[in-house]
Amino acid sequence: MIRTLAMGGLMAGAVVVPAWAGIGLSVGAGTLGVGATLSLPLVADRLDARLLANDGRLTRRETTQGLNYRARARFRNAALLADVYPFRGVFHFTAGVYYDDNRVDLSATPVNGYYDISGYSIPASAVGPITGNVTYQRFAPYLGLGLSNDARMRAGFAYAVDLGVLWDRPTTTLNAPGSASNPAVAAEIASVRAQIQHQARRLRAYPVASLSIGYRF
Repeated sequence: MIRTLAMGGLMAGAVVVPAWAGIGLSVGAGTLGVGATLSLPLVADRLDARLLANDGRLTRRETTQGLNYRARARFRNAALLADVYPFRGVFHFTAGVYYDDNRVDLSATPVNGYYDISGYSIPASAVGPITGNVTYQRFAPYLGLGLSNDARMRAGFAYAVDLGVLWDRPTTTLNAPGSASNPAVAAEIASVRAQIQHQARRLRAYPVASLSIGYRF
């Protein structure tokens, strides 16, 4: 009889407890844009899983050496992460993988209507618009650490502070219509592209910092 009552109580509890119990939802912002996170504790105070997505835009303009530069960064990424809490507190280590659809679109136009190429002033109309981009491999590993109370099983306010590194390989392109018929233009474009690629490679280990707040049900 007691066993029957106990089983009945467990079944009743399963009906009363919402299907989303234990799931956490949060919003945040960081160096990869603004986004939302879905989290679930797998082992109380020990292990937590997170699924997150970010989006953002950033534009920078600069004038140097007679050229107007514009770089427009687009952040669009998603990640599956695991947080390990070695001390059963709020400190955690994080490992996972990002789907990286981030990119930077580049453009350059001369201030006075002429490009200075190999010591010659060439009209912008003969070169055409200089455009390019920096793109990344689709999947990139992530390692980090942080502070969070996401691994708990009880409902309530949730927060997370994360610092880490995203490892990826950038690829740079740079084009100008006039380079197809002018070897000097083609050589200059290739030289500038190599410089941009060199700078982009310095960010193969991209720093990730984020802060999020939410609620665990």
